[in-house]
Amino acid sequence: MDAKFACRCGATEWHVAAPRRGTRLICYCADCQSFPRHLGADVLTEAGGTDLLQLAPSQVTFVRGADTLRMLRLSPKGLSRWYTGCCGTPVGNTLKSAKLPFVSLLCAAHQGEDRALGRVRAQANTVWASGPGKPRKDSGLGRMVLAVAQRMLSERLSGRWQQTPFFAPPDWAPVAEPQVLSKRERLRARS
Repeated sequence: MDAKFACRCGATEWHVAAPRRGTRLICYCADCQSFPRHLGADVLTEAGGTDLLQLAPSQVTFVRGADTLRMLRLSPKGLSRWYTGCCGTPVGNTLKSAKLPFVSLLCAAHQGEDRALGRVRAQANTVWASGPGKPRKDSGLGRMVLAVAQRMLSERLSGRWQQTPFFAPPDWAPVAEPQVLSKRERLRARS
């Protein structure tokens, strides 16, 4: 069963094949909070977490609007954070190289029932959480890291790492030119 995701204005739509094969988690780190804040997207949980679904990029297909994809980094060496250029909807995070097949999609753009994405299996960086519903401690991180490693190894060995909407052959460069936030922009997004 596929899961449908879409941007706020509807110009961009992407589907995820077998979403329950992914790992769902809530991340409370400062960067996961800063990314949607910079875009002006109200997607954080009440405690300041970002609901994420970690997958192999080969599971993600853009049905329309792939040309609207934009990418930013919160620092020169930071994660590649993808969003739609049409309306600033956060899409997800990848590592800098297609050869490290990993994507963490923001669940806020999911258009179906929440249960279709599976249950939350991990809580990460809870020290940054605040407000009602704040978790007491991190949980499920060992299983999450193991799942990411297994998924990445499987994608590399099978050659599926090349099936990614975020990087393009022949040199596997990102499909969008990275925008790196200035320190000032990053600090503004953190408050």
